[in-house]
Amino acid sequence: MRSKTKKNIIVLLIVLTLISIQSLFIDSKDVYSNNSSKIIRFAGDHNHPPYEYIDENGNYKGYNVDIINAIANEIDLQIEIIPMEWNDAILALDRNEIDGIIGMSQNEERLEKYKFTLPTVVNEQVIFAAKDTVHINELEDLEGLKVAYQKNDYNESLILEIPRVIGYPKNGQEEALIAVGNKEVDAALGNKIVGLYHLQRNRMTELVKVVGEPISTAKYGPAVRKDNEELFQILERGLETIKRNKVYDNIYKKWFGEDMSYIKMTYNAYKKQIISVVTIISLIFLFLYFYNKRLQKEVLKRTNELEVANEGLIKHQKEIYNLAYYDPVTSLPNRVYFIEELNSIFENLEKNDDLFAVLLLDLDRFKHINDTLGHYVGDHVLKILGMRLKKLVKEEDIVARIGGDEYYILLKGIQHSDDAIELARIIIEDFKKPYYVKDYELYLTTSIGIALYPEGGLDSQSIIKNADLALYKAKDFGGNAYYLYGKEIQSKGLEKMMLLNQLRQAVENNQLVLHYQPQIDILTGKIRGVEALVRWNHPEQGLLYPDKFIFLAEETGLIIQMGEWILKEAAVQAKKWIDLGHDIIMSVNISARQFQDRRFINEVINALNESKLNPRNLTLEITETTAISDIDYTLNILNMLENLGIAVAIDDFGTGYSSLNYLNEMSVSELKIDRSFIWDIEKNDKNKMISNTIIVLAKQLGLKVTAEGVENIEQLEILKEMKCDIAQGYHFSKPVSKEKIDEMINEKSPI
Repeated sequence: MRSKTKKNIIVLLIVLTLISIQSLFIDSKDVYSNNSSKIIRFAGDHNHPPYEYIDENGNYKGYNVDIINAIANEIDLQIEIIPMEWNDAILALDRNEIDGIIGMSQNEERLEKYKFTLPTVVNEQVIFAAKDTVHINELEDLEGLKVAYQKNDYNESLILEIPRVIGYPKNGQEEALIAVGNKEVDAALGNKIVGLYHLQRNRMTELVKVVGEPISTAKYGPAVRKDNEELFQILERGLETIKRNKVYDNIYKKWFGEDMSYIKMTYNAYKKQIISVVTIISLIFLFLYFYNKRLQKEVLKRTNELEVANEGLIKHQKEIYNLAYYDPVTSLPNRVYFIEELNSIFENLEKNDDLFAVLLLDLDRFKHINDTLGHYVGDHVLKILGMRLKKLVKEEDIVARIGGDEYYILLKGIQHSDDAIELARIIIEDFKKPYYVKDYELYLTTSIGIALYPEGGLDSQSIIKNADLALYKAKDFGGNAYYLYGKEIQSKGLEKMMLLNQLRQAVENNQLVLHYQPQIDILTGKIRGVEALVRWNHPEQGLLYPDKFIFLAEETGLIIQMGEWILKEAAVQAKKWIDLGHDIIMSVNISARQFQDRRFINEVINALNESKLNPRNLTLEITETTAISDIDYTLNILNMLENLGIAVAIDDFGTGYSSLNYLNEMSVSELKIDRSFIWDIEKNDKNKMISNTIIVLAKQLGLKVTAEGVENIEQLEILKEMKCDIAQGYHFSKPVSKEKIDEMINEKSPI
């Protein structure tokens, strides 16, 4: 009887265990499927890398963004993530304008207001101070000093507890660190990982450092209001799911690159509780072991299963390692691998005469291959190039692809700078051989920047930076060239790189302005329209003209963002003039990269919708070279613009590729004669004949003609005799502000 009772108890325990396991692993999609139609709105800091930030292309990304998206994918949630300043995010949550925040550090005050999920990471909060600071090591040392911090941040409460401290609240941690670097404040409090990221990005590692030990650690993860129990439970289930299926581990390693799994992080956060639970579980298992030795067979079976699982885990770790350190397209080492190898060389230098070099390769005009032949062909070219480069270097040298069409080469154990130069020559010579992909025979060229230790840099960051400067110099020669870094290019190269960084901020900080050049109806002498031309109101150098910065925007792709702003701003101004009773046509130049961008048509539509400008009052100008570079694409886009009611003018006509064969097929309404044909038309019969031919051709095709660069009355009279429609140039006015255009329009009399 007693034995039967024991058996019943054991059976009951097994049933209860199975029920618990089943309830634990219920698919959260089934439980919360009724939430799939509701859009849940989250907010995040717009500048808190690597957790969440807006990158240079305007994409919102980061560790927290990936975590929330992974949860949404796993449990079929509809979410919207809104980047904003941190202080605004906190206020939005308190005002019930959003449902949650994708990442927030826990403290006692916040725990009273919000509910936090299981932590996704444990953050260290530290003190940042100037590099030469020696008297600050802990919070007590900040008494009476000026200390910066992020408004509404975790560290705000710590600041308020320090006697006589002078707090400097900032919109973000980056601003706080810049204040330290500029000696505006004595120190700043903030997240260690975020701070180090900003210091690297702003090149402030030589100005600002972390001092002392961490002042605190904080659990960090998604947060919702106290009254939103339903969303809290959804996030908890989703977080448990992505941790269970290893999605969390992959995201963590993607952003932080350390071998810290969810198990290790949880152990750090709940060390005492875990030890207690493990102790209790151990006692229970010990009791069960002695109670019934028949479980030994099952334990052995489970052990074998774990060994099999462990083999799979080892394989998975190798896959993660390859993803972290190797390029998936070429199978070459990536930037992370290259930097670590370079750091190792610097750390193990044995004598001053050890020489090595870093070569930075960039393919000339490689984007054209991707745009015309597709990324499959482009990727295949990159793979072939990687194999060819490896054959040109020694076995101990390293060839790495760092992204896009750029490659690093680490040349070890060289005897003289001539060794690096000779390799550069060999590489350029090798590029004369064609690349065969499918049915294509492709010829490429490359530009190479060389930095040699020690002249080229005494650490990894400086030698790579100087190789990049040398690459810029090689490109200045027109490509298909190499250049060895020397002090003579440092100043110019740094100036160019600084100007590029400032240009990125110019768009965001509203430093760009538009000037307008009037376009005159030759018959009436009245203003028919204006051409919008961009200027940069530089905070230090004053008003800069396009020749100082447009080439940088073209090189980096920033021209797309800049062009979008120009289009919208010009449309808004045109609508203002029209509302005042002036029938003005606004002409806007469209760059080649902007015209070929897949979002171009949508950008034009958005500009019209936002400004409410009539499409007939907008003319888009593209160059003849842009139009003919991909004629099928061009014809398609021009037809779409014509359907929208927007006029298109071919700018600089007669200076690019010949477009006469396609001119009749293009949906254009205007030709603009390039200023090179107009500037001496009164004394150059050849240019006069070319201009007249263009006008006659345009008239036969039913197109209007605008002459650019008209500088005197003689040129204007000749164009009038040729029956040119519109004139534009310094004879009438240089490009001026909108206020000056207002005055011209209001004068009423012919110009």
